[in-house]
Amino acid sequence: MFAAVALVLALAVGPFLGFRAYARRVEATDEPTADRLHRLDRAQQAGGIALPIVAILAAYELDVIAPVTAAVGVSGPELFGIAVLEFGAVVLVSFGIVVVPIVSIALGTYPTVRSLRDTSASLWRVAKGVLAVMGLTIVSVSVAIFGFLAITSVVGSSTPVLVAALGAVVFVTYGCSPYLIVLFRDRIPLEGERRERVERLCEELGYRPRGLYVLEGESTKTANALVAGTVPGLRYVFLTDYLLSECDDAELRAIIAHEFGHVAGRHLWQRGLLTVAVFGVWIVGARHLGVGWLEARFGFAGFFVPFMALYLLYHVVLLGGLARWQEFRADAHAARETGRAAMIAALETLADANDARREAGLLYSLATHHPPIGDRIEAVRDGGDAADDVSGSEATPSD
Repeated sequence: MFAAVALVLALAVGPFLGFRAYARRVEATDEPTADRLHRLDRAQQAGGIALPIVAILAAYELDVIAPVTAAVGVSGPELFGIAVLEFGAVVLVSFGIVVVPIVSIALGTYPTVRSLRDTSASLWRVAKGVLAVMGLTIVSVSVAIFGFLAITSVVGSSTPVLVAALGAVVFVTYGCSPYLIVLFRDRIPLEGERRERVERLCEELGYRPRGLYVLEGESTKTANALVAGTVPGLRYVFLTDYLLSECDDAELRAIIAHEFGHVAGRHLWQRGLLTVAVFGVWIVGARHLGVGWLEARFGFAGFFVPFMALYLLYHVVLLGGLARWQEFRADAHAARETGRAAMIAALETLADANDARREAGLLYSLATHHPPIGDRIEAVRDGGDAADDVSGSEATPSD
């Protein structure tokens, strides 16, 4: 118990103090605001990847999780041969250990972000936002792992079964994940004049979403939009109130068209195919090459470190590369639907509203799954298949 408490305190206090000190140094420079925010975000990206890995390794090295599972025991209900309480305890403790340093990083850097951007969100709102994102991740990963274990416990664990089970859980998880926003994000139905405005813009684009919702973004000055639309007929548009206040109709129309471009291009399913391919190869390779000796020799680290190396290759290089390409494709879709000028204006407004740097390195853009705004603007400007000015015409849906 002492080891667990000490680990949690170290993960909570250490990153907070370290990132708070770094944020103060960044704030004291005379660089442009966008550059300082970019430096902070890069540090957060690096810390958000490295510290959770260190936290999990430390938790297993200090044997923090085993006492929890022992306390729960094997009592309680079972599904498909899986002890539900024990599974839940392992998931909650593991993700709890991961969440602590991520929240600590956010709280350590936010006072500087608030000073640079003149935002009004409290530390609690920032922590709540991080917890909402992590909650969505926990549910998605838990469903995937439980589904994988359930299928293999019933059907068997041959290589074809493992790969098929991976495919099944990945596509179910990817299909459901956009709708988890309804559970984990504070949102209210869009009403009044703002609803009429967004409905009109969607109709001009040929789309009729099932629901329109507002996400809070004023206090953090977050201009963002997304569409949950993996299931036809169940498509929802989410917009931050800050985005609605910062964009004119032409810009907002282009941003909505970009989000529907992801749906029309079936980009989420493309990511699912990539995920199955990468980890399917891992399963086949692990079964045929016999890498169990690593775990036998080095314990949990013998499995976890190689797996995380594969995950980083997948998440940053492969998925990051695919996501960059998809962003360019969604921009091109929006430019065709609304015109190049409107799309470029929308991207410029997003950069200004979010105080985003327009240039960034390749590694950063891969890690964040978004090319820099400057590259996106150039791609739209150079695109040969976008109409020069169709902002006043009615578009035809692409799917």
